[in-house]
Amino acid sequence: MSKIVDLKGSILSLTVLNLFSDQIDETKKAIAAKIEQAPDFFVGIPIVLEPQITLKDPTFLALLVEYLTQLQMIPIGIRTEDEAIKEQAEYAGLAIFPREKLKNRPKRTKNEPEEGLKTALMVKNSVRSGQQIYAKDRDLIVMGSINPGAEVVADGHVHVFGKVMGKVFAGSSGDTQAKIFAKQLNPELVCIAGMYQLSEDIDESFKNGFIEISLNDGKLVFNPGLLD
Repeated sequence: MSKIVDLKGSILSLTVLNLFSDQIDETKKAIAAKIEQAPDFFVGIPIVLEPQITLKDPTFLALLVEYLTQLQMIPIGIRTEDEAIKEQAEYAGLAIFPREKLKNRPKRTKNEPEEGLKTALMVKNSVRSGQQIYAKDRDLIVMGSINPGAEVVADGHVHVFGKVMGKVFAGSSGDTQAKIFAKQLNPELVCIAGMYQLSEDIDESFKNGFIEISLNDGKLVFNPGLLD
């Protein structure tokens, strides 16, 4: 008999949408404003909702799921301990994730190399608008700049010797130890292991001179001037 189904392990980067308002119209406007920054990035992206407040409106999650779906995002679940919110989530067709189920791949120790990583992929020129480069199972080194509308992705670290003006993804397979290094930073978006920040959310003080970006305790950390 031929094989009917097969299950294989995979690492899927999930985006967590924290909710700080119980007003659906206000929430929709805030989401729309974020998406305007990098619309292509959010298409088809799996979303886990994490309310930070009580949701008094029993239709809030159902309306939010409908809105996110219209935006071509994929709401798949919720992370909460609130029983009333869990009931809303079940009605809206959302899975309920315990916190430990959303952890990233285990971190490497400082002296432990990433198994299977290859020699870094080197790009000698700038990355043009509309161009995408992916360094699978390796680091990526870009000798030029990353222009607006360009996108670079690496399973390991990303090193940019020019200016970052497009999108940069490091640790794209879930490596939380991956880092982004850039001579100058004014990006559309930076992302490490699924945790991202848009340009408007990056402090202006981090956009002058060399910058190192790492992931610590679920947040992107910007360390400037390490080469000064």
